[in-house]
Amino acid sequence: MQLGARLSMLNALDIASIYACLFLSLLVSASTMAVVWRTNTDEPAAGYWLLAYVLGVVAAAFLALQEILGSFAPALCTAVVITSNLGMIAGFRAFNGHKTPTWPFFVAPFVYLILAGAAPWLYSDPNMNALVQSLFVMGVAFSNAHLVFNGAGNRALPMAVPTSIVLVVHGIIRGFVVFFTLTQPAAVINGRMEAGWWKLFLLEIFFNTTMMAISTVILIKDKAEKRHRIASETDDLTGISNRRAFVKGINGVLPDSGPDAIMAILDIDHFKTINDTYGHDAGDKVLIDFVKTTKLQLPTSALMGRMGGEEFAIYLGGKGYDHAAILERVRRKIEQTSFDYKGAPISFTLSIGYVSVKTVGKSFDHLFTAADYAMYLAKKDGRNRVLAYKPSMRIREVMDDNLMTAGVFSEPTMISKAV
Repeated sequence: MQLGARLSMLNALDIASIYACLFLSLLVSASTMAVVWRTNTDEPAAGYWLLAYVLGVVAAAFLALQEILGSFAPALCTAVVITSNLGMIAGFRAFNGHKTPTWPFFVAPFVYLILAGAAPWLYSDPNMNALVQSLFVMGVAFSNAHLVFNGAGNRALPMAVPTSIVLVVHGIIRGFVVFFTLTQPAAVINGRMEAGWWKLFLLEIFFNTTMMAISTVILIKDKAEKRHRIASETDDLTGISNRRAFVKGINGVLPDSGPDAIMAILDIDHFKTINDTYGHDAGDKVLIDFVKTTKLQLPTSALMGRMGGEEFAIYLGGKGYDHAAILERVRRKIEQTSFDYKGAPISFTLSIGYVSVKTVGKSFDHLFTAADYAMYLAKKDGRNRVLAYKPSMRIREVMDDNLMTAGVFSEPTMISKAV
């Protein structure tokens, strides 16, 4: 009974009414994307998707005005559909950061129109016209699903997987249209296809258009939020984590860290002299090159952030590494490297202090304070060295301050042997 009622409802649906709903859906989609593009002018995907939806409106208009435009209207509609789908695929390519040449937007519909002029059967039979459109759109739908699902970083976006599913389903349904046009072609009444399966397909286009409009808007929003989040957590100069992001990252891994995990604080020696001698642009170049060089010496599991100025922090939590040896390798590499600035070689050294989780526990504040203090003492002891924090250093500081006050010695002594 329920199935019969549903079939009766389907038969009651008028093709012209479905076309009208589809036209309104495309018009709303185009209007929405126009607003999105205006507020996200740095996102080229929005421009391409706007073009696709506008062309969809034009294609629907050609169908509605078929009696006025004449027998060639279906061919014009198909040419516009081809261009509209090229706009969708260009949008997904742009969303992934890839450029699309403009020539396909002109060549593809032009070639189709030439073929249609030479072979009128491509469009004169609505079933054949639907078959041609479906073959093209099916390939585009699967291509778009691949682009949105496999684009760099896209799977982290909440809407990426649902959008891929919508596109795959649309491609599959287009495949059914190809099957039905070949095996059960719809009857043609007044130039329009009349069949139950064709009505279902038109309804699917309506729902697909609505879902794609929602999906593309949300994708742009999610990407913008991700871009802003990354910008807020990235050091503008060096491209590594800023202090806020580094603290957040360390607090995320500390609960599972082993006792041998360490935090190190690295500070460039005499950085002010570099700025005073060569200028602040040279100082910026030194910081950028320093980060690139340092990261090459670290295991991939290491976390690195800029704490401010010329001070950086590193977290080494990987098991099976000699962390002290890694830090010494960094220090030695920097010492042996001559950094170039406009032909002028610039050399400098590092003071590094570090502490293990085993020594002070799994508190970021304790780790940072201890490592920073060890780095401070490394500078006091002559710079260009790696120094491990030990609790006894606090006693040494008090003794040094008392002896300095009493005038026993005027220069700091060696605390521990450089690694």
